[in-house]
Order: sequence, then C-alpha cells, then structure tokens
Amino acid sequence: MRLLHTADWHVGRTIRGRSRADEFEQVLNEVVDIARDEDVEAMLLCGDIWDHHAPSAQSDRLVFDALRRCRLHGIQVILIAGNHDNPRRLRAIGLLAELVGVQVQYQVRPRDAGGVITIDGREHEARIAAVPFITEGRHVDAVQVMGLEEDWLGLYADGVGKTLRDMCGGFGSNTVNILATHIFVDNARIASVDGSERKLHIGQTYGVTAASLPSTPQYIALGHVHEPQEILDAPVPTAYSGSLLQLDFGERGQQKLVRIIDAEPGRPVTQTPVPLTSGRPLAELHGTLDEVLARVDEVRGAHVRVRLDVERPEPGIAERVREALPNAVDVQLEYEAPEDEESVEPIGHLSAAELFTRYYQSTHGADPAPELVGLFEELLTEGDEARAAEAAGETAPVP
Repeated sequence: MRLLHTADWHVGRTIRGRSRADEFEQVLNEVVDIARDEDVEAMLLCGDIWDHHAPSAQSDRLVFDALRRCRLHGIQVILIAGNHDNPRRLRAIGLLAELVGVQVQYQVRPRDAGGVITIDGREHEARIAAVPFITEGRHVDAVQVMGLEEDWLGLYADGVGKTLRDMCGGFGSNTVNILATHIFVDNARIASVDGSERKLHIGQTYGVTAASLPSTPQYIALGHVHEPQEILDAPVPTAYSGSLLQLDFGERGQQKLVRIIDAEPGRPVTQTPVPLTSGRPLAELHGTLDEVLARVDEVRGAHVRVRLDVERPEPGIAERVREALPNAVDVQLEYEAPEDEESVEPIGHLSAAELFTRYYQSTHGADPAPELVGLFEELLTEGDEARAAEAAGETAPVP
C-alpha cells in the first residue's frame, strides 16, 4: 500500500499581515498532484490543517478543494485534529466529509470505538491508529499541576505514551499498521529563535520521549513540528513531514516536503521524501542601509526581513527600504539603546522639547535627531500662537 504523509498545512497563516493565500493554493495543488502522480492510495493529514480555530471562508475553500481533488483521483484521506484545529468544527465537517471518503478524527477515541481507522487498498488492508493532539489536561489534574513540575510533566509524557501504545494494541499480522498522531517528541529539532512553533504549545513541557513511542506500528506519521525530520531513536521508523511553506523566519532555509510511504504487512516500510517547490522562500538581510540596498537583487521573489544597523531611529528609513524592496515584510532597526537611569527624576521643570525628548527616548531607546526636535518646537510654537489668537478673538490659521 502506498500512502502520502503530510501535516501542518496552517492554511490561513499570513506573513506580517500579508496574505499568502496564493502560495497555499499553489502548494496544495502540488501536494495533490504528487499524490496523483505517485499513485497514492491514501493521504494521512496529521493535524494543524488550518492556522486558526475559526478560519476564513477563503481558507476553507482552499482546504476543501484540495480534499475534493484527492477524492476525484480516488485517494482516501484521513484527517486528524492538531492543536490549531477546532475539534467541534472538525466533528461537524466530518459528518459530511465521511460521505465522500474523508475520515475525520477530531478527538481521541478508544481503538475499538473508532480510534483505529481501516482503509481498504488495492492489495492490502491498512489499520491507521489516528490520535489527535492530546492536551495536558487529559492526563494532568489540578492537584498535580499545583505540585512539583517534574511530577506533572512526567505524568503527561507517561499518559500520552500509554495512550499511543494502547491504541496500537489491536494491530493485525496481515494488515499494514500505521500510527498517525500530532505530538511533540522530545529532542525534535525546532527553531530556537523566530519560530512559529510557539513555546506555549510545543517544547519539553508537553513532550513525549522517543523511547515511549509504541513498537507495534510499521511507521509513525507525526505532525506538530515544522522542520521535516526523522526521529532516529524511535523504536520504529518515525518522521515529521513538516509544514508545506516556510511559515516564519525561523524556518528560512528549510526544504519543505511530503513523504511517500510504501508498506506491506509484516515488512519494513520504505519512505521517500518528495520536495515541494511551491511558495515563496523567506530570507533576511542584515547590515547598514547601503549594505542592504546593495543586496536587494539576491532576495527578489522572497518574503524578506530586514535588520538595519543604525545609530538611532531615523524617520522614513523603513519606507526607503520598502521602496527599493517591496517584498520586505518586516524592517527592524538595530541600535544601542542608552542604559536606564537608576532613579526617576522630577519632570515638572522640563520644557516641552525636553519632555518630547524623554518620551522619544523611552519609546525608541535613543535620542531624537536634532531636526526632529526642531520640527516639534516649530509645531509647538504654531499651536501656541493659534491658541493665543483664538483667545483674543482673532481668526487664526490651523497649524
């Protein structure tokens, strides 16, 4: 049986407020085309299909169209909930999806009550233990959370490991046996900085060890981590397929992919990574304004973050970067902020210009340019003159 393993679509994700809907449409078309060209019998979609619990109509259209195209090519789909997906919404969608061959696992179920999904292939039958994201609340109660951290962290890891092993306990000797789940395995590679794999949802806090994974599946298909990778110390072949696009700047440089899994009952699986080519890469330029402007041709076609080395904030400098590089989605100014003073001095004796300077320093961490202070004083004078004229009953121009 030939399967396609994918996960972490995150349809609806933007990049610094800019839509990426066209990129998602392109990459989803590419995934479906790969499944068709590789003669895949079933697709395992291991969670985080959408980026938000309440996705837009456009995001729904992109996902539903991809699933519809899979079914037109005779490809069965198993879809499990990730931590970004709304289980209640998936439950409602599943009532209709199952009519066309898309099986939705929106909550953890016992293996004999829908937790293990059967797929009839051309030559073999597959049993897929489908386990959605398990929140810490399923295995940790309030009393244990209030105790020592090591206790409830270990309880969560032990509980999830037991759930996964129990789910795989009903596998047969004459079937293809797969575990598909959305979890974090300790020591998996994640972006150390700038990553969209938020520490609130992912990290050592809510992880399970590779050794605690079950040994009865022929392959464990994982979702949750965005960098494609194999878990080499797991008891059986185990891998994350990763996200479809570089979703945040911690993922720049990552080659995105899907995995083709060839499996026969009782034999080791063969997995083949298939690189994805759709979507715009993420890139970063760092240096002075002149250095950055000299390198704009290197990043044409990418979403770019620019980190500018400056002495102090300069009005209009970000606009100059965006004029030369319209695909710059983030412009950050980097400079040495003055050290905080040990005590706060009274400000009642300060002039308006001095107060403006203090405000600017607290906001930007640097002194304002002299011409900016001069402009402030000029506007302040015009305002004072206008108020004086109004008080005298004269008509004054609006400053």
